[in-house]
Amino acid sequence: MTGVDRTGNKQSERSNLSTRRLLQATAELIAEVGYDRTTLAEIGKRAGYSHGMVSRRFGSKSALVEALITRLSERFGHRQLPQTLAHSTGIDALLAVIEEIGKDASNSTQSIRGFYALLFEGLKPIPELHGFVADLHADYIESLTQQVARGRQTGRLRDGVDPAEITELAVNALRGLAYRWMLDEDRVDFAGGLTSLARQLALLGAPDERD
Repeated sequence: MTGVDRTGNKQSERSNLSTRRLLQATAELIAEVGYDRTTLAEIGKRAGYSHGMVSRRFGSKSALVEALITRLSERFGHRQLPQTLAHSTGIDALLAVIEEIGKDASNSTQSIRGFYALLFEGLKPIPELHGFVADLHADYIESLTQQVARGRQTGRLRDGVDPAEITELAVNALRGLAYRWMLDEDRVDFAGGLTSLARQLALLGAPDERD
């Protein structure tokens, strides 16, 4: 490898590292103080870089947030479903999603709180957030519903359980739990709520062999 190649690789590594740090700082700040109060200066300070460096890299806060939403949706949104679900169908697909959310909440608390914070910021009339978040919800539910519906062919969904209805119900429950957790972390047991939801959904899975 030539000196030019090594230099280029090091520059690329530094660029990727700074991007990850800036996105992480953005997620943390939005989770803590909201979109409106998050500034490029504070993002740079949190990540250990200058305000000018943030501006040069992304141009504006909206562009930075768009990059963050894209990154987080790849990790927590519908684009992650194929990897999360693998061969899970029917109610098992919903249980797999709940299990994965539990792992993320335990291992990457700030990141997933930042993701949820962005979802809830989408309620505001912020053009770069509102439409994207609405589409993200729709795509997520559509993709998950398709996987749940496959449970009819694999025997992993009880007769009479409507895939669209149960998926909508589960996602609504998850978003509601996340909202309460974001609002009052000290009194809302997020892990416990996930466990309760999973236990109730499991009753709608494949019939027991004794049935």
